[in-house]
Amino acid sequence: MKLFQKKSSHLPIFFSRIWLSFIFLVLHQFAAGQEILVAPYLQPGNAPDLNREEKVIIWQTDDLPGNFKVEFSEGTSFTKARSVKIASVNLNLLDKPSKLYRAKLGGLKFDKIYTYRVSLNDTILAEYSFQTRTRKPQTRFAVFADVGAGTASQAAIAYQVSLQEPQFVLMPGDMAYNNGRELEYRHRFFPYYLSPVASLQNGAPLLRTIPFYTILGNHDVYSYNLDEFPDGLAFFYYNDLPRNATVPKGIIEPEGDIEKIKAFKNNTSPQYPVISNYSFENGNVQIIALDANHYVNPLDPELVGWLRRELEKSKAHWKILSYHHAPFNASPTHFNYQIMRLLSPLLEEMGVDMVLSAHEHNYQRTLPLRFTPGLNEAGTRFIISEEGKVEGTFELDMVFDGRSNTVANGIIYIITGAGGGALYDPEMTDNPGLWQKGTPEDQPSYTVKLISNKHSFTIIETNGKELNLRQIDAEGNIIDEIKVTK
Repeated sequence: MKLFQKKSSHLPIFFSRIWLSFIFLVLHQFAAGQEILVAPYLQPGNAPDLNREEKVIIWQTDDLPGNFKVEFSEGTSFTKARSVKIASVNLNLLDKPSKLYRAKLGGLKFDKIYTYRVSLNDTILAEYSFQTRTRKPQTRFAVFADVGAGTASQAAIAYQVSLQEPQFVLMPGDMAYNNGRELEYRHRFFPYYLSPVASLQNGAPLLRTIPFYTILGNHDVYSYNLDEFPDGLAFFYYNDLPRNATVPKGIIEPEGDIEKIKAFKNNTSPQYPVISNYSFENGNVQIIALDANHYVNPLDPELVGWLRRELEKSKAHWKILSYHHAPFNASPTHFNYQIMRLLSPLLEEMGVDMVLSAHEHNYQRTLPLRFTPGLNEAGTRFIISEEGKVEGTFELDMVFDGRSNTVANGIIYIITGAGGGALYDPEMTDNPGLWQKGTPEDQPSYTVKLISNKHSFTIIETNGKELNLRQIDAEGNIIDEIKVTK
């Protein structure tokens, strides 16, 4: 008996609730007492460039050992299936032991459809098809963040994203409020992106077939004290991402009992701490993901050296950086933390086109801009306040409008943090008189679009040297749209 269908049905909410209840009842009954805590889902794996492709399947159960089997096959007919090795770790979090499973699907071809199957004894737990990364000069991906609040808006955004059929999802931070714990992921993250039924009320089964590239936000690391939060820093349990970055000095360090720290590091190896920063390619886009939390020095020589090397060797038409804390923000909320501005001169030098961030629970878009951090009178250090404000000078491209004038002279900074959490500063929506904050008085605002009264997400499509960005709200309406060309 197949417990899940490959295609989600759009059922009314009443029947959706019944179907969800039925699914979980059957899971409990067929497993003879074994509880499925997180159903199987797809991860990008350690495949950063376009020379090698893989995917990883992850799922979690209680501590009862299970006779699992994972197979995959090219195409959708599931012929010539190959079995893969399954690895597992035993977790003892919150005095509730569990098992976390991983299975790597290696040796995949680009631009192909594959089907994977996860079975327990003779029962199929999951059977879904996915598309591998493309080498063609085109991409289509979704970006949204600040999601894991367990809200109706989070479900609606997940559903709307599923209708766009992106190749992958980029999520720059705050996946599970309030502290990034295992318990919070299981209750406020996975149910919305592994919903058996796709609907505005429930979310969508995105994670079954679409890889999520997630990035550390501040709420993802608040649980670093393992004495206070034994299930803390769950980001490193639940993600399998490229491991191609240099580990800088500034990383999140778990604290607490020595044995708890040892168990955490053993059970998150080799993910921790390498996946704090990474890069990957898809089609003609290179994306570099950075940890931007308070312990990070964005000018760390090791980090800057790796960043420069990644950008120098890239042949992608489009170079995009993504991190959580927005460097150019017009909202009063979180305005003073601007430390990532220090990277602007390097990014401009290396031809970065766009920076995607979050932290502000709204949508913002800047003009293409260039920024030079200010130095003290001696010219020996940058001027940075205790809160993290970085003063400097701006050059704004006033010609670019994203419609008739589409060549950008500078980097476009996007904030897309309206993915589910409570919205910030709704009164600023379409009110340019409030957008001047942070811009020099003798210049117009660097912010040209700000929508803070609607939850929304970003869709980016590239085709050769053309990039199209659309911002879509929870009802499916386009609320902003630009084109960028080279």
